Amino acid sequence: MKLTILAIIIIISQVGWINLAKAANPAAMRRLLETNECLRCDLSKANLSNANLIGANLEGANLQEANLSGANLVATILSDANLSNANLFRATMNDADLRGADLTDAYLSHANLSRASLTEANLENANLFEANLIESLASGANLSNANLRQSSWFRANLENADLRASDLFSANMHQANLKNANFSNANLTKAKLMETNITLANLSGANLEGVNLRGTSIGISVCLIINYIGCAPQKVIPEVK
Repeated sequence: MKLTILAIIIIISQVGWINLAKAANPAAMRRLLETNECLRCDLSKANLSNANLIGANLEGANLQEANLSGANLVATILSDANLSNANLFRATMNDADLRGADLTDAYLSHANLSRASLTEANLENANLFEANLIESLASGANLSNANLRQSSWFRANLENADLRASDLFSANMHQANLKNANFSNANLTKAKLMETNITLANLSGANLEGVNLRGTSIGISVCLIINYIGCAPQKVIPEVK
């Protein structure tokens, strides 16, 4: 009986490895690791955990459901890549090019995306809990329904970004560009929005409990929507000394 169970486990394991190899496309994996480039390759479900891919060219690559946890993706080109449902936990992605990339449902908790280009990227439903996005470029990005709790966006560019229903609890957006950003129905509880310009931002239905708007420029239209205490057309929320 024990031998039969062992045989079944071995067979299942072998089938699993075969399926993984098929899914990961061994030829594409070999090309990437040998040449550090694989444009428009099929690397879906590939296991690239802790891989060193500094400066790699993966433009348009299919990395759907790939495991890139802990990977070094500094200055990596991932523009127009499919990273939906990918695992990027603690990945180092500073200065990476992710313009137009599909990151829907991606797991980016604790990832380093400082100075990364996320222009027009799709991060709907993505998990960016405690992610570092300092000075990142995310203009026009879709971050709707994303988990952005305690993430850092210091001096980031979020102009025209879609943050509808996103969770920004205690997020740091100090000096970020929020022009025309859509925060409707977003959770901004205890978020740090000091010295930002939200004059043209959409904050309808947003939760602003305990939000820090110190030194922030707030326009009349925004005042009417958020009904913030002490709200006025000009910069009237003084710096606390």
